[in-house]
Amino acid sequence: MKRKTGKRLQLFAGMVLMTILLLFTDLLIYGIVVIKNNSVDYQAPQEIGTHLSVKNGRYQLDEKETESLLKHQQFAMLLGEDGSILWSEALPKELRKNYTLQDVARFTRYYLEDYPVHTYIVEQGLLVIGGKKDQVWKYTFEFDVTLMESLLKIFPLLFMSNIVVLVTVPTWIQKRRAKQKEEERTEWIAGVSHDIRTPLAIVLGNAEIIAGSAQEAEVRQRAKSIEAQGIRLRRLVDNLNLSSKLEFGAGKFEKKKVRISRFLRKTLTEIMNQTEDDRYQFALEIDDGPQDLELCFNEDLVERAVMNLLHNAIRHNPDGCQIEMRVYQNQKDHVFLEIGDNGKGVSKEFLSRLNHSCYEWKSGTGQHGLGLKIVKQVADWHRWKTFFSEGEQGGLVCTIRLR
Repeated sequence: MKRKTGKRLQLFAGMVLMTILLLFTDLLIYGIVVIKNNSVDYQAPQEIGTHLSVKNGRYQLDEKETESLLKHQQFAMLLGEDGSILWSEALPKELRKNYTLQDVARFTRYYLEDYPVHTYIVEQGLLVIGGKKDQVWKYTFEFDVTLMESLLKIFPLLFMSNIVVLVTVPTWIQKRRAKQKEEERTEWIAGVSHDIRTPLAIVLGNAEIIAGSAQEAEVRQRAKSIEAQGIRLRRLVDNLNLSSKLEFGAGKFEKKKVRISRFLRKTLTEIMNQTEDDRYQFALEIDDGPQDLELCFNEDLVERAVMNLLHNAIRHNPDGCQIEMRVYQNQKDHVFLEIGDNGKGVSKEFLSRLNHSCYEWKSGTGQHGLGLKIVKQVADWHRWKTFFSEGEQGGLVCTIRLR
């Protein structure tokens, strides 16, 4: 159904968009956290090297740079080529020693006695700047170039696969839940409809007996009124059950070839036998082209749609009206079924709602109830087009393009 397809597409697009937004949101949060918490600010080695001078045969750092080191709770030392400490500032006691090439290789890559350090080559030698223990998470990672190139190639595929999984699994779960709810609702409506039919049949049967046997005219009239309202209630229950099946795809409806002229004559005869009221005149006009035309459709569904249009015209025109059915064919070989009346019609606002593409799936159909909604549902199920308009003499006209 169009409504279901549209909802699935909207759900899929919404979940893809949500996944992308979540991904970017996660990256943004990660970036904010990294920037906010990565507060380790090592002194610039160029500044230290520039302000490190030799006085009386000893290295000495300017007072300003020394204060900056202490403010950041950091230490620094300068190593000579033989690994000896040429100069240091705030150096922990356990680090005051000579260093071998192995020691330098080790702390350059990892830690120096659990102290995170950075090493720099300056004019005077090897400058080491360190911070407090447990302040920096420091590890070095190495990857083969071929591996990185392979990862870069498959990353888009992995990314799309993740999106598909993130979208498909929730959609599948949502679909299963929705289907279960639809089945439960359809079964509930079908059960209620079945329970109503039995007492309704008794009411209609008794009303018919009273109307045929009562001596008083008023009693007969009231019995006929009860019968008419009972028939209307039965039709409403049938419409509700059918609308539920069409909306949720629960019914199994088969198509077969039907001669359209014979079908409409039979339907018109049935409505005339049901009405038997001189206030309503019925007419059927079929052009020569579609007289012998056979179309493939579900006869029960289309009969319900046509009957709903006819009953709608009768119900909303209590003072009587002319009801006409016409079948014609245009130059493009399109076959149209037109059913209309010359009664009081409907408002332009309601006409606009009727012609809205999603009217058949919307709730709140107003005083016209399920009748016209089912007309559009049946047409939609057959992939036919419907259009409602005001007739030349007023009233409401429904045009259905059958082919």
